[in-house]
Amino acid sequence: MEFVAATKDGLVVYDAADIDKSTDNGGNWSSGRCSDGRKLAVLASMPSAPNAFGFAWSDDGRYLASVCDEGVRIYDADKSYKKVRELEKVAPDVQGRAGGVRSLYFSPKNSFLVTYEKWDPQYPENVHVWALAGDRAGERVRSCTLKGYTSGALPVSVLSWTYDESSCLELLPGVGVVVHDGDLENPTDPEDDEKVIPEPNLANFLISPAPQKDACWVAVYVPQQSMVARVSLYHLSKPTKLVMELNLPKKVKDCQMLWNFDGSAMLANAMSDVDETGNSYFGSTYLYWLKPDDRKKAAVCGAEDGLVQDLAWSPIANEFMVIVGMLPADVNLYSGATGKLEKSLGKSKRNTLKWNPFGRFVAVAGFGTLPGDLDFYDRSKDETVSSLRAALTVDCSWFGDGRHFMSATVAPRMNEGNQVTIYKYTGEPLAKIEFKPDKIEARHEDTGAGARTKTQALLYAAKWRPDGKKAHEDRPASPPRDGEKRPKGLPTNAAAGGTGPPAGGAYRPRNADGGVGTVAAMMRGEINVPESAGPGRGRLEEWESKPVAPQLEEWEIKKLEKEAKKVAEQKQKEEQEKKKEALRSLEKGEKDTKKRIRELQQQLEELEKVKDKDWDELTEEDEVVLEGEAALRAELAALEAK
Repeated sequence: MEFVAATKDGLVVYDAADIDKSTDNGGNWSSGRCSDGRKLAVLASMPSAPNAFGFAWSDDGRYLASVCDEGVRIYDADKSYKKVRELEKVAPDVQGRAGGVRSLYFSPKNSFLVTYEKWDPQYPENVHVWALAGDRAGERVRSCTLKGYTSGALPVSVLSWTYDESSCLELLPGVGVVVHDGDLENPTDPEDDEKVIPEPNLANFLISPAPQKDACWVAVYVPQQSMVARVSLYHLSKPTKLVMELNLPKKVKDCQMLWNFDGSAMLANAMSDVDETGNSYFGSTYLYWLKPDDRKKAAVCGAEDGLVQDLAWSPIANEFMVIVGMLPADVNLYSGATGKLEKSLGKSKRNTLKWNPFGRFVAVAGFGTLPGDLDFYDRSKDETVSSLRAALTVDCSWFGDGRHFMSATVAPRMNEGNQVTIYKYTGEPLAKIEFKPDKIEARHEDTGAGARTKTQALLYAAKWRPDGKKAHEDRPASPPRDGEKRPKGLPTNAAAGGTGPPAGGAYRPRNADGGVGTVAAMMRGEINVPESAGPGRGRLEEWESKPVAPQLEEWEIKKLEKEAKKVAEQKQKEEQEKKKEALRSLEKGEKDTKKRIRELQQQLEELEKVKDKDWDELTEEDEVVLEGEAALRAELAALEAK
């Protein structure tokens, strides 16, 4: 159960299966100390560049590559993380501008390593392919360009291999996708029309993870220009031939493409900044299902259904899960063979889906601006195994055994409270490491150019080591304890959309049924006038007689009844007006609250954009904005709790 943590001081590799249960007060996160005093075994520590924290596991988990000042270092995890190769950066620093490698990844069979350096106009070629095997090991075999890239997540993978490395595909703007032989010994000429997917305006492409009809599919996204955006599908057996095409709605700005596990179907989630229904500030989404073998396509969700919060294919079955709609959102399961709804799991305040490697358990969670509620759902039995709260989670993932789950709070999204917690699928926490600085410095310092906010950011990422050896097998959930019963489906959030405890019966003014009261009844002789001795009086003496009420004329009785009825109606009217006024005040308060919630959500949305910047790109103003996040979230939570 090894995992790597990318910190401000370098990479640290831990083993969560090796926990020293003897508690003490010594050490910190760098020595594996957990919050309860126990310690995880630290297998290795590696330095990283001060201006980047890029690292990558190979798909089989054997190698770990990390950026460094000089370029890239590669470590062999099977040999106690021994350094086996070092690759130098290509472009030097220019006029004080720090360059160097910022991101990297391995080819599927570890034959190559692709590095992305910070783009500089003086050195435009910033994407480089390095051979790691054979006679060319350590050599740079190809270079190309990703213009404008600085650091952080890649906007697009310029080079990608098929699962068996038989072909290498290169995105070439203005030309399309060039199909090279996988070994890159004789790169394809872009003018060779027979080996180019002719999509000169494409923005991204995605290769299917497995072959269909002896070759892989390639999905290409072309953004809106003179025509609407579209997704086109090609087969590598004949890359020049368009197999099928999906035209997307107007004003689509981006599209997420996902293939299922065997490459027989894919999902296209188109996103727009505009919601013409007026239901969402965050725009709209359009989810489509495509099956290229049969040339079939279908709309799964549209703008009228609300935003797609998250979606994920099962890793072993032809089915996918979607969270869609305004919160509490619908959690639905669809067939990958038809694209049709198979089962609705209910509504919940969730926005994150993570299947375990065997497709048995699904983590259904509400992270980001949500409190962090997390359910472990057993797909095979349609029941929730456990529920917990993993507050402030930014990233999460399953270990290769499918029974342990990691949640991490990382910078720059969260610049304080960085931590890694590992849970069992039963909801029990196994270990928690808090990444806190040894010395808490003053919150602000004067740099001569004004006050600068300091943060306690230490952790930037945490990733499990992949289970390349397939050492783990799928196992069903253990039976619940005696007397316990697991709920079917997903638990519903009672607070979501709830109105609180039921109110009592509606208030009815006295005599609201049209009655005119006791006095009028006495006047009509329907009831007796009560006897009263008066103040200080006892019983009547024998010589005293009881006073007799004078008989009223009929017109007097009617007049009194009319006045009494008028008084009762006026009182009822006043009571009803008070109710209406109270209701108007309540509605106004709710509108003001909803308006403030929308304002806070908008501010948090802008703040999320700041967080998407890499930590070395944050300005002083950005850090001041991030500093106010806790107050915004606290106010939002208080308003949503009303």
